[in-house]
Amino acid sequence: MTQTASKQRLKPANQTKQTSVANPKGENEVLANIPEISTGKKKKPTSPDADTSTEPISNKRNNKRSAKSELNSQPLIKSGMEVICSQTKFHDALSLVSCATPAKPTHPILANALIIADIETQQIHLTVTDLALTIQASFEAQVLLKGEITVPVEMLFEIVKHCPNGNITLSSQTQIIQLIDEEKQTKICSLSLSDADGKYEIRGISAEEFPPSSTIDATPIPLPTTVFKDGLKGVIYAVSTDENKYILTGVHIQLAQEKLKFIGTDGHRVATTELSTQGIGRKPRKQVESEEIQFTIPGRVLKELARNLDDSVEFINLLYDAQSNRLGFAWQDIILRCQCLEGTYPDCEQLLARFSFDREVILEKAFLVKALERLAVLTDKKEKGIYLQFDGSLQQLRLSIEREFGKGDQVIAAHLPSEMSLNIQFNLKYLVEAAKAIPSSAIKMHLQQSDHPAMLVPYGDRPNPELQMEMRQFLLPLYTLNA
Repeated sequence: MTQTASKQRLKPANQTKQTSVANPKGENEVLANIPEISTGKKKKPTSPDADTSTEPISNKRNNKRSAKSELNSQPLIKSGMEVICSQTKFHDALSLVSCATPAKPTHPILANALIIADIETQQIHLTVTDLALTIQASFEAQVLLKGEITVPVEMLFEIVKHCPNGNITLSSQTQIIQLIDEEKQTKICSLSLSDADGKYEIRGISAEEFPPSSTIDATPIPLPTTVFKDGLKGVIYAVSTDENKYILTGVHIQLAQEKLKFIGTDGHRVATTELSTQGIGRKPRKQVESEEIQFTIPGRVLKELARNLDDSVEFINLLYDAQSNRLGFAWQDIILRCQCLEGTYPDCEQLLARFSFDREVILEKAFLVKALERLAVLTDKKEKGIYLQFDGSLQQLRLSIEREFGKGDQVIAAHLPSEMSLNIQFNLKYLVEAAKAIPSSAIKMHLQQSDHPAMLVPYGDRPNPELQMEMRQFLLPLYTLNA
């Protein structure tokens, strides 16, 4: 239609130019001499600047016929899903899967959630991925018609979040438009949500464009949730956030018949947690008995797992495919898949075996953490160190920090050898994170001298004393201090 209109505008312009050369008259006089084509109808008045067409009648009829054929090509409307679901279940599932949404999607489809209405299982499956991490959550619903669509997950989450408690009705449709001059079809997808108070419509993208999620071909290994979370909490804080230290941004896990071991390090500190198979309850499958399985999981994945894994879940199933180096966790109606990190993880045990410790200090965890948090207000980006002065004669530990803008001191009781006197400095952030990760009422600190690392282990009461767990936290000092 636009091309036709432009031709009609160009033609009289050319004719006007030719006429003015042949007969040099004024422009208004030339236009006045152009004959009108009678249509039998009263012509509407036009503006003086409007283009006047002298195109033959046959061409006009052809153009009208072409335009009419385009207008008669109505879009094909294809109905999709029709579902009635609970607002609470829908909101909880969206809250979980939205954790996988990338901050800066490289493609519009990665900002969308895939919604599949399964009429056979009477469930809705939600999937979000950033290609490295994929989270799928399912929940029960009344599925009247099956279908699938992708819509922006952030917009969908905010709409469902503000919907009143009760039922939400979902329906999707696809408009298929095919122009006569083009072979390709254009699909316009939309999702409608209605509740007791109103109705919303979200423009989406066809589910065909959503990245396919491959299943992990492996035998599930059941692990008790409390065991897995306790082991994970002891090391997750120590992983690196520097993308240049690629392999160190993950937690290394070793799984065998007799142990489940977690290792995390950023180069300045090392955290290890080893759990006995007897504490796991169920033994792993036969494939685990013959050889050790080890892999490195991205720290971001494990943080999301620990945040969304509820303590009410008794067991979590671990699936690992060594050939594709892919890992999956499944519990209840939730599946989390990720790609493990490639590369060789450093042998931390061999590194730490070079150090020995002959001094022990026992500290109450609550007092130590409270003192460190008070002094943390005096840290800045340049200076992050804190001084530790152990005094055996007074049976105390003095924590001190001094800056240009202020200083602070905290003294806490300690149980240590009477002849012990040692000054050492650590990164305050690293020290307080290590102390918080230890699941016991007290902390035993192993020391040697001011230029050697310190090892922190649990001591005293633990929340799960039935678990056979060995946890160690290693901290490197900032620099040597004169005693």
